[in-house]
Amino acid sequence: MRFSKLIFPAILVSLLIPSLAQAEVWPQFRGATGSGVSTEKNLPKKWSDQQGILWSVALPGRANSSPAITARRVDITTKTDDESLWIISFDRKSGKEIRKVKVGSGSLSATGPRNLWANRHNSATPSPMADDRNIWAFFGTGLLVCLDAESGQIQWKRDLVKDYGPYNITFGMGSTPRLWGNLLYVTCMTKGPSYVVAFNKNTGKEVWKTNRKLPAKKDGADAYSTPVIFHNGKKTELLVSGSDHVNAYDPQTGKQLWIAGGLDIPSPFGRIIAAPVADSNVVIATSGNPGGGGLGYLKAFQQGSSGDITKKGLLWKYDVSTPDSSTPLILNDKLFMVSQNGVASCLNLKNRKLLWKKRMKGQYYSALVAGDGKVYFLSIEGLCTVIDASNGEVLAENQLPGTFYSTPAISEGVIYLRSFDCLYAISGK
Repeated sequence: MRFSKLIFPAILVSLLIPSLAQAEVWPQFRGATGSGVSTEKNLPKKWSDQQGILWSVALPGRANSSPAITARRVDITTKTDDESLWIISFDRKSGKEIRKVKVGSGSLSATGPRNLWANRHNSATPSPMADDRNIWAFFGTGLLVCLDAESGQIQWKRDLVKDYGPYNITFGMGSTPRLWGNLLYVTCMTKGPSYVVAFNKNTGKEVWKTNRKLPAKKDGADAYSTPVIFHNGKKTELLVSGSDHVNAYDPQTGKQLWIAGGLDIPSPFGRIIAAPVADSNVVIATSGNPGGGGLGYLKAFQQGSSGDITKKGLLWKYDVSTPDSSTPLILNDKLFMVSQNGVASCLNLKNRKLLWKKRMKGQYYSALVAGDGKVYFLSIEGLCTVIDASNGEVLAENQLPGTFYSTPAISEGVIYLRSFDCLYAISGK
């Protein structure tokens, strides 16, 4: 492990800022920390392609990356047919394009059969991160770039394949980084080099790097999950799930705080896509069930533990209609989730008791998000089912055209949905 002493005192303060200063924006995948929960009120409930749309814009190329929302902008990434990689910014009020910048080119390196991934996934799957001044984007080629949001000039870029080694991963690199304080965290979990690395967001210089080569068989070594920040008072953890393990790091130093194994599933194609989720009492890790074959499960571990908690920290396991790609959501001591084939469930977080289960229409890869007492379930086919978080009642079913693998973003009363080739801002009014 390598650790830089720069910004050590300042980061203690800056780590406490995002949860407060960014409460009304959605600067990265599932919000500032990755919880997927907005604190806003009066969020949209009903819309269609004929009503409730504040604006919509066609997007060039195709991608699954989710939008990043700042005070004035909506930032997205995409890949066009000529293999060019782009960052595009829109005015968040009007949808007018502010700037479109080509930042690189290239396609995924994937060892798996192309027909299993090329129709839904490419090098622009990872989601961008943003603040008022800069936009950061990571692509499945290994390109990590920081763009000045005002001038469109590239501030710095890195080639992580060149720096740390090629990706040996069945379906190509697809993990989204996490921005927190002054650091940008990138995870790589493959059959080859596997690590967690933190960069100074302003310079791109490595601050720390920790090896994460853990015991896992076949595709179990691969992961496509996004790291999550758990922040509670004075305690902050960087949670990482993949390679049949979930663990926590000190975000400042990369020191491992705890680890739990036993996330393997009885399939040579098992891998982890869903991110971990947590509250002050529990951490939930999801093992995928490729093809919806019922092989997956959730494991709940005791929050606040240390060391190896594979057995001593295990609270419960649940293995009925669990997600593959869709990250679950914790809200008010409840766990919400949806399987790939559309079985939605709600569990009591403390005792895993099933509170309700219902069949949704369509297939589900998008992670869950929530706010204003509502949970949003977005299908690949563009059907967004809005559920009352208190009782599971279906409040609305909203249909839009397009193919949706991207996860919704929420900011200032607007929900942003991104299909392969279109971006929608939904006010519901």
